[in-house]
Amino acid sequence: MSKNKSSAWVKWMTLIIVAIAGGLITKLPYLRETYMAPLQQATGATKTQLGMLMSAYGIVNFICYFPGGILADKFSSKKLIIVSCIGTALAGFWYWTLPGFTALMIIHAIFAITTVFTFWAAMVKSINNLGGPEEQGKLFGFLEGGRGLMGTVVAFGSVAVFGMAADEVGGMRNAILYYSILLVAAGVLAAIFMKDDKPVAKTEKQANPLNRKDFLEVAKMPRVWLCGMLGICNYSALIFHGYITAYLSEGFGISNEVVANLSVIRTYFMMMVGAFIAGIISDKVGSRIRFIQYAFVGMAAFASLYVLIPAGPSAIPLIVANFICYGLCLYSIKALYFSTIDEVLVPKRLAGTASGVISLVTYAPEIFLYTLSGNMVDKYVGTATPLKGYQQCWIAMAVLSLVGFACGLVLRKMNAKAIAAAQAAGAEA
Repeated sequence: MSKNKSSAWVKWMTLIIVAIAGGLITKLPYLRETYMAPLQQATGATKTQLGMLMSAYGIVNFICYFPGGILADKFSSKKLIIVSCIGTALAGFWYWTLPGFTALMIIHAIFAITTVFTFWAAMVKSINNLGGPEEQGKLFGFLEGGRGLMGTVVAFGSVAVFGMAADEVGGMRNAILYYSILLVAAGVLAAIFMKDDKPVAKTEKQANPLNRKDFLEVAKMPRVWLCGMLGICNYSALIFHGYITAYLSEGFGISNEVVANLSVIRTYFMMMVGAFIAGIISDKVGSRIRFIQYAFVGMAAFASLYVLIPAGPSAIPLIVANFICYGLCLYSIKALYFSTIDEVLVPKRLAGTASGVISLVTYAPEIFLYTLSGNMVDKYVGTATPLKGYQQCWIAMAVLSLVGFACGLVLRKMNAKAIAAAQAAGAEA
């Protein structure tokens, strides 16, 4: 095998394995998204307690994003991904025993450590290292698309194993065990096929070891924080959009079975399709940030249409079409959160730390927005305007899209100045 063919094989094997691991690793902490009622019955938890589990997960996530980025710059991505998959699986085996609520809180805190602290930035850096700036859109688009494809396949598989049990408690045990075993398999695949991207030795002249200067170098980059602002606008809108399936049921009379299928389409299929579209088109546009701006315009337009489309069975084709268009715009941006790292001139040696900053900002809403959005919707239940809370969610989505567009505009201007300065100094931009 020639050197070029060998390099291409390693690149695509890495991309596939990381996509498999990335598509699996958050399934256990987010079981409530698919199995709310059965999970309540199996654990004996109330909806409020399940929300508390997600809050615990979100809080520890928030704490872990930035140090996780530093960890990724210091250690091999391969080793971190293996540890993450196996560690999440072990916590999953504990989860399978369906322990008490306190133990469930501890398990979700462990999930945060294994899915964020040791995994998330390692995943981002392993993909960032596969190509130069001109390939980042394609690479991250294929990563997110692969995660979506994997998520779709394994989600349907979990439904199948769930149905094999005699009751819902047994079904939950089956689903938890199923995901845990798959995570072990993903860790084994990573151990066998991933290349060990060892950090550059400290003795080499061009390698800056992880130190306070490197840490501050990223933290003082306003362009990196603005990349995080693009993410927070998109991810916040994604949380609000989670109520669309309930809105379709309550406002348009769509059956629970159809709504469940639309939920799978929204969560996994659109993630896959939107990511592949983003990966292909954004590199051709020449700027991932510019592409994100275009997608934010689409998000603002389709979020506004949610408000304008009248509720009722006669508008079902229109609302479903809008649902698809909005979802494609939403998930095309989500695929590109970390593809901007090279575009804003972050050195490769600091890609992990930069991804930690972007993640810290992007996913901060997990701490409070699930509760806030739920309160917005519940506030009008039983009133003369029961759908008003949903309408407020759609308005919030439109506003967030406009803010995201403005952040992209500022970021592109700042980036152009940084590139011009680098060129003037004789550096390669």
